[in-house]
Amino acid sequence: MKAAPDGGPRIVSFLHQKGGTGKSTLAVCTAWGLAAQGARVLLLDTDYQGTSSEWGNRFGAANGVEVRSQVQPLVHLQAERFRGAVDWLVIDGPPALSQMTESIARAGGRVVIPLRPALPDVWALPWLAAVLRKQIAGRLPLDPIAVFTQYRGEDLALLTRDVEAWGIPVHPRPIQADPAFAQVFAGTPLPPPLLARVLEVALGQGGGAAAQPG
Repeated sequence: MKAAPDGGPRIVSFLHQKGGTGKSTLAVCTAWGLAAQGARVLLLDTDYQGTSSEWGNRFGAANGVEVRSQVQPLVHLQAERFRGAVDWLVIDGPPALSQMTESIARAGGRVVIPLRPALPDVWALPWLAAVLRKQIAGRLPLDPIAVFTQYRGEDLALLTRDVEAWGIPVHPRPIQADPAFAQVFAGTPLPPPLLARVLEVALGQGGGAAAQPG
């Protein structure tokens, strides 16, 4: 992902209206991985369940990640607020469509949409695609990408076709299920190859050109 054109922090958000797709896990792993590379990282937790915030309370400071709870839909104002203070703004989205979802989309940047290899996760996408389409129509620099998570060898061809029907590109390599993800919340970093897979998706590497949500 290129640097923000206005000199503000680069932004990567994790959005889906369904819970359990891996938003918090990927957000924490991304923030931790970027900090381990020497970046100044702020992780915003907009999920009322507070998973990222709880990880931050226990492990954030020791691993160079500042974590804040963001309970008001003002995320799109945070990039300006933290200009010069952080290199990356990583956003853990809520498990619902709301004003918060729209605020996160208005922040721009990379938008990662985690999906389990299951039809219900895909069926929920039209509404999120509409939110992204609204922001893209306003000429905001959004770079959406869907990625299948918790992958155990399922045939993804039909699911991928359904996702792409809504104009959302799908990352060509799913993220496999691995017990190491659960251990992140016990303070254990991901193994380097698995972290590299997460950062490949989060930083916009290997996902192809972004399409406009339909």
